[in-house]
Amino acid sequence: MASPVDTLHIPSGVRFSCSGCGDCCFNWPVPATGEDFKRIKAHASDFGSSETDLFRVLQSSDAKLQVFTHSLEKRADGKCVFLTEQSRCALHERFGEQEKPAMCRMFPYTFTATPSGIYASVSFASTAVILNQGEDLGNQEEHLRSRLDLFASLFPGLELDWSGIQVIDGVDIGWSDYIEREAPLLALLAAQDSESGKERTGARIERSFNTACRAFREMIPGTVNLNDMAGFDAPAKLIDQHLVEYMLRFYFPDDIFNCTTGDMDARDLLSRVLSGQKGVTIRYAGRQSSIADLAGTSLGRLPDSLEDILRRFLYLRVFSKLYFGPGFNFLSIVSGLHHLTILICLLRLRLKLDLITGQLERADLESSRATARLAEHVRLLERRLTICNFSQESVAMLEVFCASPDRVERVLALSS
Repeated sequence: MASPVDTLHIPSGVRFSCSGCGDCCFNWPVPATGEDFKRIKAHASDFGSSETDLFRVLQSSDAKLQVFTHSLEKRADGKCVFLTEQSRCALHERFGEQEKPAMCRMFPYTFTATPSGIYASVSFASTAVILNQGEDLGNQEEHLRSRLDLFASLFPGLELDWSGIQVIDGVDIGWSDYIEREAPLLALLAAQDSESGKERTGARIERSFNTACRAFREMIPGTVNLNDMAGFDAPAKLIDQHLVEYMLRFYFPDDIFNCTTGDMDARDLLSRVLSGQKGVTIRYAGRQSSIADLAGTSLGRLPDSLEDILRRFLYLRVFSKLYFGPGFNFLSIVSGLHHLTILICLLRLRLKLDLITGQLERADLESSRATARLAEHVRLLERRLTICNFSQESVAMLEVFCASPDRVERVLALSS
């Protein structure tokens, strides 16, 4: 009988199949193993290139990158040298999937090791994942296990320590207790029964999610006031505005491919909050928008197709344990859940900014144009989350700012 740590958990209602579409070619320079280098350089002449055109030597002190010796160069336009005009992977099309770099073959699969087994997932950096296209992952266990073996070969010895997870700073929780309390969240976010034919109606998914998070908040002793911001004289709503403006800039930079920092500038945000600076504005699409502009633009509940993208994004972050502890910068569970809720609010605020700046018309919310806009916002967010490597200062700041249930409610209202 397999031990719990050998169990492979597969998300429900999630689809993906690789078609060689070139999605992975739009990410940052791809690290290549020594085997990748030998195999792909043999094809250099087929593309009118040389070894030096295709690769550069990769020098990194990061132990997690020890198996990678080179990286694939990008073209002048920032795209992979093997991306065709039809946005297809030329290596995949001409020589088969196995000729691609190992990291491209891994994309968009992710795996998180926990005391109760391995949790498989997929990244929202992939368009097919965002649109839930392909075969149900539940029918792909053999393929997922092959990707897991590849993952283990690329990141040997990678271990995550879940023994010190906390509900909030100072309140510990055991793994089995966490799994039991997580179950209602996953049940809320899981796909509807396709046989019932019923669509989700009513509250926005992030509002329902935040309500369900109450089970973790109720574990905190009554003597702890999560809304208490001792040492901060600025009005709570002004702190909200600075936090939202900063997080929009951090998670959605103008030039994401040249934005390599994975850490927040905690001191910059804190100085803005402590200064009491008012009149917070948000720069987007060449225009400065005020918080009042955002508050005055209503989205309401989005069409089911857009709500479903947000639901699956939430579902996979929770299912994969990628929002707290070793799964995400060692945030506590409550601050991690609140941070995750705020991220969905940021995606909605990006749609509001699209409306304010004319990138979308209100009638577009029911069209494929809105789906494309939301897909790009989600893709940007996923890419930023992938490289987040917060300092202790940044984690401490998020713990303080994201712990407050009242703050989350106000941000939910702002993104309504």
